Amino acid sequence: MRKPKSKRRKKDYSTLMIVNKNNPSTKSFSFQTKHLSRLKYYVLSLALLLIGLIISIFILNSKYQKNQHAKEELEKFKREIAGPLATDTNIARVYIEKIDAKLIKIKKYLQQRGIKNGTIKAAGGDVNAEVSAIDSYKYYNIYLASLLKDIKYMPLGYPHANHNSTKYGYRSDPFHGGAEFHSGVDIIGTTGDPVNSTANGIVFLANNHYGYGKCVRIKHSHGYETLYGHLSKINVKNGQKVKANQLIGELGSTGRSTGPHLHYEVRYMDRPIDPTKFLDL
Repeated sequence: MRKPKSKRRKKDYSTLMIVNKNNPSTKSFSFQTKHLSRLKYYVLSLALLLIGLIISIFILNSKYQKNQHAKEELEKFKREIAGPLATDTNIARVYIEKIDAKLIKIKKYLQQRGIKNGTIKAAGGDVNAEVSAIDSYKYYNIYLASLLKDIKYMPLGYPHANHNSTKYGYRSDPFHGGAEFHSGVDIIGTTGDPVNSTANGIVFLANNHYGYGKCVRIKHSHGYETLYGHLSKINVKNGQKVKANQLIGELGSTGRSTGPHLHYEVRYMDRPIDPTKFLDL
């Protein structure tokens, strides 16, 4: 047997009529009646949507205002620091030029004494060129490293605590009278006083040496050599590497000497030169 067909439930419709008093014709709209009962939900949903939209607009506007304020503050900050920063940069440039001038003088001073490696130029680079701060620091680091290397092997300063010495050159012979050429300077002291090397180098003599008595000779770079005579004790060996201000012996009166003192010589290309030019810069 066939089952009887179920009757489809008819949808309930409502009609909305719009009447115009100036026009006899009317307009009508039909819709399902169930939407009338749901109208309040539709209205509520629409209201929530409008409220959400209003809140979003308010939040976006607030953020925009904050961003504008931050942008204005940043521009103000830039204006406040731009002037002083430019002034500081110009002042720094002036100091860099003065430092360059002093470094060039030092380099010339060394070149006059036989150190000719490297070229003389502004360590900070061309003052008219646009050079970053980091590049300038790199130039100075390289330049000063080269300068330091030169100075370490340059016999500078006193080998003894006493900074008073006799003159270099011709003088009266303390043993036989008459004039004699004195190839160094004599520094008075007490027997046993420390005697230090005036530069990095290699000892090539550490023994008795003619009238110098106990003597140390050190070979430095660029053709320089130093000699320390009349020592009471020698603290280094032949072939030993020494550094500036390293103890090499003790003051004494050995050899051709009239009393405790240090005979100090500076030689260039195996010829004695005036040590007083190297004692004080």
